[in-house]
Amino acid sequence: MTSFFIYLRFLARCVWVQVLSWSGSLERAETELRENGAIVTLTLHRVLGDAAYCSTNSLTGIVLKRQTFAEMTAYLADHYEPVSFADAIPGEVFRSLRMAITFDDGWQDNYSTVLPVVKEHKLPVTIFVCPALVGQASPFWPEQAIALMRAGNPDARPSQFFRVIDRLKRCTQEQRERFFQRVRANSEARANSNSSAVDRTLSWEDIREMQGAGVTFGSHTNTHQILTTISGEGIRHELARSKATLEQMLGVPCNHFAYPNGDWSAETQRVVADAGFTRAMTTESGAWVFTSDPLAIPRMNVSEGNVVGPNGRFWPAMFQYAVVWKAWRAARRKPIAQKIAHNPHAAVCSRA
Repeated sequence: MTSFFIYLRFLARCVWVQVLSWSGSLERAETELRENGAIVTLTLHRVLGDAAYCSTNSLTGIVLKRQTFAEMTAYLADHYEPVSFADAIPGEVFRSLRMAITFDDGWQDNYSTVLPVVKEHKLPVTIFVCPALVGQASPFWPEQAIALMRAGNPDARPSQFFRVIDRLKRCTQEQRERFFQRVRANSEARANSNSSAVDRTLSWEDIREMQGAGVTFGSHTNTHQILTTISGEGIRHELARSKATLEQMLGVPCNHFAYPNGDWSAETQRVVADAGFTRAMTTESGAWVFTSDPLAIPRMNVSEGNVVGPNGRFWPAMFQYAVVWKAWRAARRKPIAQKIAHNPHAAVCSRA
């Protein structure tokens, strides 16, 4: 019954998106963002083939299917102005709305699946990685937790454990460890068989090859700690260690950062600035405009469930709704979008 109501809500959303598309509302939102010199920054995590999509222990909210990603990037390359997050400056007006693509965590499929597609379309990409978790199998605790819970319910999908993972994100590391101890006591004998082989992170060799292909890398802390749950000293260690390692391994300055889980505060922001980062990404919805705080840049999450239509394939109108319409709504609510005439840094640029 729950699945039935979820599907009904999805169909209702599809109808609403079609109404917005037919009425021209999606296009008007896109035009207003473009005329304000906004950049819509996308947050992605993983792109998997059908078999891997079914076997991963990652939550569905951070996964795209390979075919969906291929169709989405082709559409993005044809209809928008793809820009590099590292180089883009909000406030300039282009003939098309600018979009920047970012990935969090540094999963191995970013190399095996994502890289060939973005190279084909010449799309700039920035990936935020955790140096201490490079080249490991299932290094993030949400996948570990889901593997353990699925050991007791082998037929369950990761999405069924969303509420548990969401509660654990609000816990301290010690509280999460106690949870793991309790679950392991009941299911350790079967847990290993539920660890998915597809849940691996990039190796340093992968990262260097991707860097050579034009991909830029930033910090996502050293071990993916949610900064608002650890001490100030712990935050400083996570940031300093990740920045130093990335600069040593890649031979270029590391000035960009993404908050794990998007959680940040005034204190964490100060420490990020003190660590030498000049830009930091959140997961708050919104458009990146010239008035945005450079250490709290909004992004729009992209996953399989928010860019496909009733036929299960990529739907441009749903993509516009998920990333353009919602970014426009968030910008109007704050409000941070301003008319381009009030922007002293504005310049009109032609599409390259």
